[in-house]
Amino acid sequence: MKTLFIVIATIALAGLASSCRNTVNTVSNAGVKAEITRINDLRVNTDSRLAKNLILTELRESQTDDGYNRVQVFLKNRTKSTYIFLYKFDWYDNHGVEVDNPDRNGWERKAVVAGDDVTLTSVAPQKNCGDFKLHLKAAD
Repeated sequence: MKTLFIVIATIALAGLASSCRNTVNTVSNAGVKAEITRINDLRVNTDSRLAKNLILTELRESQTDDGYNRVQVFLKNRTKSTYIFLYKFDWYDNHGVEVDNPDRNGWERKAVVAGDDVTLTSVAPQKNCGDFKLHLKAAD
């Protein structure tokens, strides 16, 4: 009886310990059918903790059906808990001048669970936008 209790207690503790992890399993098709245009990035990291916790895994660009540039930024949470951050995109015309974006509400708040990926997407506010900057900062 004592042995049975120890076995049940061990199984219960193992189950409890494994349920404390806050991770996500994902599945996707192995053969990507889409034509993907990846772009190189230039990074300026001023917050080394943020750069360690939330890593950039890929940048893609495309155009909408009506000719506006679109960018997707793929990030991965490297922490063991949900990570909350703030971000905003700035767009620039072909002369390097920042373009006003009336749809932008300033900083956007985003949460990504432990070990999971998150995709940030932005569409240029004007057709003559050629470049962008993504700003990231840790939430307080």
